[in-house]
Amino acid sequence: MIVKGINEGFVDQDLKQGVISGYFAMFGNKDLDGDIIEKGAFSKTVQERGPNGKQLIKYLLDHDRTKAVAKIINLEEDSKGLRYEAKIGTHSLGVDFMKMIESGLINQHSFGFIIMKEMYDSQMKANRIKEVMMHEGSAIQFLGANPDTTMIELKSQLDAVQYLDKLEKFIKTTDCSDETIITLENRFKSLSELLKPSLDTYSEKIAEEQFKQLKETLTKTFENHVSNRR
Repeated sequence: MIVKGINEGFVDQDLKQGVISGYFAMFGNKDLDGDIIEKGAFSKTVQERGPNGKQLIKYLLDHDRTKAVAKIINLEEDSKGLRYEAKIGTHSLGVDFMKMIESGLINQHSFGFIIMKEMYDSQMKANRIKEVMMHEGSAIQFLGANPDTTMIELKSQLDAVQYLDKLEKFIKTTDCSDETIITLENRFKSLSELLKPSLDTYSEKIAEEQFKQLKETLTKTFENHVSNRR
């Protein structure tokens, strides 16, 4: 099974009702794998396996098959991509999932699928995906759960710093279940180690920029002082 992620958050969320909506996939853009998903690629799989079919397309957290956090109640293609609407479960995992949404820890989407029909476009130098069999749609935290699958790229080091800060605060203050807290603590540790070289470089860059600004300020101050003395 292949997974693809997009940097798209929720389109709408009514957490009082436990209903969320968003996109699992986008049409027409060439992704990092050199693939373009065409409109219509999901038509058959949604009809057969979707909420109005056999209900085999699951809503997961981070592609983890043991973590079904919501039930897809509507799944359809529009001009933009594959849009969904889902009802969050009332079980412990669903409640924790809702709290993570409220805290901004869930901000991206992805889906798992098998390619059924494809065609190489020599002009675009891309593989056009014309039909898929979809197995699941996932809400993603900041990075893909599996380092061997397609990872959703960090938009910037600042995003990484802000996310880790949110995650740390959430762990310290949440009343989520012990299982979720332990999972998030492990995630925080692994992400901190994974991002440490990047964040160190980021910190050095910030320090360098701050020093440069300070130097420029001192230089201007000195020049003004000399000018006034004259």
